[in-house]
Amino acid sequence: MVGNSAFFKNLIFKSILGSGLRGFVIFLAIMLGSAVTAAFVNIYADIEKKVGSELNSYGANLIISPKDFENSHINEQILDTKFEKIPNLKAYNKYLFASANLGVSSGVVMGVNFSNLRLVMPFLDLKSGEFINIDFDDKNALIGQDLAKLLGVKVGESIEITPKGKMPTKVKIKGIVYDGGKEDGLLIISLELAQRIFDMPNSLNYAQAIVAGNYDEIKQISQNLSDENAVFEPISKISKAQGVILDKIKLLMLLIGLVILFITSICINTSLSAILFARIKEFALLRAIGASRDNLLKMILAEILTICVIGSVFGALLGYFLANLLGFLIFSSGVDFRFVGLISAVILSLIFALGASYYPIKRALNPNLANLLKE
Repeated sequence: MVGNSAFFKNLIFKSILGSGLRGFVIFLAIMLGSAVTAAFVNIYADIEKKVGSELNSYGANLIISPKDFENSHINEQILDTKFEKIPNLKAYNKYLFASANLGVSSGVVMGVNFSNLRLVMPFLDLKSGEFINIDFDDKNALIGQDLAKLLGVKVGESIEITPKGKMPTKVKIKGIVYDGGKEDGLLIISLELAQRIFDMPNSLNYAQAIVAGNYDEIKQISQNLSDENAVFEPISKISKAQGVILDKIKLLMLLIGLVILFITSICINTSLSAILFARIKEFALLRAIGASRDNLLKMILAEILTICVIGSVFGALLGYFLANLLGFLIFSSGVDFRFVGLISAVILSLIFALGASYYPIKRALNPNLANLLKE
């Protein structure tokens, strides 16, 4: 039988077809286990970028402040040069604060770059009116809800900004904003206008930035860029959270993957035991006509490997589409195809499948199998 490879292949082919529903269950279990494994491997490879991007949407993770608070200003041009040196810089904003008379009362004015305001301050919401999206808009302003209530102004009305000893500048309220923080009590105008009316060209009080990377990377960037004029400091709550969340997600994915592969193994073990038990007399007949235990082992392994390889390859390909589906559902973006995901899924699925096959095969190779024909 060993020498007749055609007979051997034909026997394997008929055995696979004859396994019926139980064989299909094994194939399906392998395919699903492989699909989940491939999906998790592909997502795992992209998870750092995905989670980092997701956390970046929660606001700035790097703050720049004056080193000497007695001279509480940063040179804007020098800071812009440093921003150009930051790798993976996603967004930044620069701020200038000053006090002024605002109509019938006094208050604090904040100059900003409007185009990046909502990126760096994602929790700044609009109560009424519209946001301003143009940095050089010197005719309009946003006002915090608390200050608007104090001054009694509404959207569409104008307000005069009068710095001490200077002429007033009139701006129109385009929107009332709130976020539960200091911005609720501020009048927000363009940075260029603030520098002009307060006569503080190229001056800033502080700045914020969103930088992709983990806490250690951002901390290293901060140390490299800090000098006698400005201090760069990572906002640890956000930056450290990225590493903690990543570790927890990776551990969760590993545990889910192992549980699914374990369930797959149980399914394979049960189905394969039933298939091999139903073929006990067939194996006994083969032993009786001269087949050795090695012959039977090769035949059974060939059948199992054929089903498992086909199932795992199909599952690994399916896993890529599953990874994209999960990526769009969770992160609103797909994942890149990685060949290592395909190979890993196939290898892991085969390891678990062969491990689950050990006891059914051992039972099928019982040395007293031929005695069954005497019954």
